[in-house]
Amino acid sequence: MKLVKTSLLSAILATGLVSGAAIAQEKSTNKSQAPAMKQQQAPQIEVSEKQVDDFVDAYVAVQTIGQQYKAKIQGAGDKAKAQELQQQARGEMKSAITDTGLDLDEYKQIAMAANQDESLRNRISTAINEVVQAKRAEQTGS
Repeated sequence: MKLVKTSLLSAILATGLVSGAAIAQEKSTNKSQAPAMKQQQAPQIEVSEKQVDDFVDAYVAVQTIGQQYKAKIQGAGDKAKAQELQQQARGEMKSAITDTGLDLDEYKQIAMAANQDESLRNRISTAINEVVQAKRAEQTGS
């Protein structure tokens, strides 16, 4: 059971980091497109425990917003309404990131670094697991 939970958490973390980085990257879509097409290498950055905590808070919030909007978007009925809901979701996700104290570029840098640095990825994964378990405990009243 623990292996399944760890594997699931790793998969969620990997997809979430990619989607979170995509949201943060949207900010710079008006800049030159040629460099964006190259494989981006995350710069070697030192990530403090506070930054990990802020990133995890932002990540969990982004995932929650994504889950909330998924059903709304699927049930939108028409393409225009779905696009409007996607814009709303992206706006809320950006706000969730900046509300943690990180700016979108910092969030993106941490996400990219975590995708390439196993140690950082493990730190983030452990912190996400702790947050998820705490939220479950709150919901069950334990």
